[in-house]
Amino acid sequence: MKSVQSYQIFGMATDNPGVVSCRAGPNGEVVTQDLRRSFDSIPTSDEKVRDLFESHLDPLQPPLPNFEKKQQMFNKVRMYVPDEFRSDPIYDAPNDEEEQKANEAKKARRKASAKKKKVATTAAEAKETTSAPAGGEAGEQESEAAGAKHAKQPRKRARKEK
Repeated sequence: MKSVQSYQIFGMATDNPGVVSCRAGPNGEVVTQDLRRSFDSIPTSDEKVRDLFESHLDPLQPPLPNFEKKQQMFNKVRMYVPDEFRSDPIYDAPNDEEEQKANEAKKARRKASAKKKKVATTAAEAKETTSAPAGGEAGEQESEAAGAKHAKQPRKRARKEK
């Protein structure tokens, strides 16, 4: 497709497969581009494209259920959904097995995040110790200053003057 990044709005019609209408904006001029494959400068016919779509494209399978999302939709979103839409299966309560899988996934994600944070902090500490000069008074003074930075300072209250 030529200069695809210059367009913002794209459209296709079922009666003309393989042809895309492009616009730079909502009020922009419509430019049509034919995306059908051409052999020896002869474009593929509409009938052949429709036949290829119908015979060679397998329907997509629905995605695997995300038990965490199902639990979240039931616990946090369903209460805000209007009554006429609450019967939609997306808002159904998760069964015990699904809830257990969702909780296991949450625990695993939290554990991995904690491990990642721990590795990052130990790497930062190791970097600090290797960057400090070895021995000498200057190194001791720097470590004392760093220790003072990390020590919790008591807060002082401002006195009210009468």
